[in-house]
Amino acid sequence: MKSMKNSIVLMMVVLGTAMFNQSCKDDDDYQMSNQDFVTQASSANMFEIAAGSLALSKSTNTEVQAFGSHMVTDHGQAATEMAALAARKSWTIPSAMSAKEQNNYNALAALSGAEFDKQFAMMMVTSHKETIELFDDADDDDGVPDADLRAFAGGKLPTLKHHLTEAESLRENVTGE
Repeated sequence: MKSMKNSIVLMMVVLGTAMFNQSCKDDDDYQMSNQDFVTQASSANMFEIAAGSLALSKSTNTEVQAFGSHMVTDHGQAATEMAALAARKSWTIPSAMSAKEQNNYNALAALSGAEFDKQFAMMMVTSHKETIELFDDADDDDGVPDADLRAFAGGKLPTLKHHLTEAESLRENVTGE
């Protein structure tokens, strides 16, 4: 019985130490800062919305248009939620896409017809893979310091993964690949 009490006490000490260490993390102990995640995620969101809008105006393929509409709606909602969280936490939402996303947008904007459809579908796959990786990293215990932001990232992962599945299907239907 004494051995069991000692084991329980030892387990409590180990758990307490682990919890203490977790609560004492410095911001340097995380993969990225809260602001870095907000900036990158917002830029990715802006690209998805802008690319979706292009699909609505440049494509004649109903499947591409439907996916574009879906991007505008879902990523628009995510942008609204991110803006509300950022406002509560005093983080800054960028007013423009990153150079990478802007270049991708410009490349899409220069295309039309079937060439647009193919490039749009391929970019949606790539963009969603990158965004899932970003959100997955942020969702880790050592992802970002803010627990609300980690929860936001984790909460968006199922939708992003669903978008990726849809984008892969769209790419296959549009490109035959």
